[in-house]
Amino acid sequence: MPVNARQIVLARRPKGPPHLDDFALRDAALDAPRADEVLVRNLWLSLDPYMRLSMSDQGGLHGTVPLGAPLPGGALGEVIASASADLPVGSLVLSMAHGWRDHYLAPALQLQPLSPAAWPIQRSLGLYGLTGITAWGGIHGVLKPQPGETLFVGAAAGAVGSVAVQLAKRAGARVIACAGSDEKCAWITCTLGADHAINYRRENLGARLDALAPDGLAAAFDNVGGEQLEILIDAMAPHGRIALCGAIALYDGANYRAGPRNLFAAIEKHVSLTGFNAGFYFGEAPRIIADLAAAEAEAEAEAEGALIHEETIVNGLEAMPQGFIDLLAGASRGKMLVRI
Repeated sequence: MPVNARQIVLARRPKGPPHLDDFALRDAALDAPRADEVLVRNLWLSLDPYMRLSMSDQGGLHGTVPLGAPLPGGALGEVIASASADLPVGSLVLSMAHGWRDHYLAPALQLQPLSPAAWPIQRSLGLYGLTGITAWGGIHGVLKPQPGETLFVGAAAGAVGSVAVQLAKRAGARVIACAGSDEKCAWITCTLGADHAINYRRENLGARLDALAPDGLAAAFDNVGGEQLEILIDAMAPHGRIALCGAIALYDGANYRAGPRNLFAAIEKHVSLTGFNAGFYFGEAPRIIADLAAAEAEAEAEAEGALIHEETIVNGLEAMPQGFIDLLAGASRGKMLVRI
């Protein structure tokens, strides 16, 4: 019997910040699974800033979503019909391509089976998924902070930034973080453990970094780009390291690849800028997730120091476009998820 799936499709390409009219909710009839296929009912969907890139016509790492096509993204769901011995009905599965919809058909080999007992299942889209792997890659794969070094984290109240702050502190770094409200800054310091937090909307970021790190930053985790990256380059100490994770400040513009205007300062100070994304670390994902889980277990045994993984939850597929708009506007804290 066919299943009626609901999908959020790209109705038009956003010009600047996305609007609700850029998205449309459409129905799609799905047939019964054929050999080695499964039919999945999604339970949780991920919302991430990188999704804005595929909505533009600039191409790049994530490609371009055709108009009228459903948007891709992380999804966690349950198999409700199966023609695969490997994924029987009731299996929980993870997909990085079937978000923004409530049901989908896919070959079983394209999906990652999950154990329902490992942790709250939605963490597979966050701390124990793309979020955690990205934060780990930037901190431990690129920056490798040493005890006592001063390290900066941008967008520190977001999904990746909030985990990066905690991983840097666990490595012994002195952490200066940045966010867009006093409430978020208080959360970053009081809950996540950063040493200082700067509200970039009402404070001069460059002046505050000069005061808090007069000898310069040893390392920086940048997921904002644009003007903030230029400020960081000027604030780096000689031989400093910058992990380039993203450039959310540029995603709504005509060229999200635009580089900093003061790049020569990196030459003058021998500053290294290393770009990365979670894909570079997928081969190490089991070890990374095990490391994060071990830190959780150790903290739980000691009744302190657990990794904080806050979630902002949007309820219902139809609310997903507004949730995405809110995410890009900085209205969320921690990982943003959609509960179907």
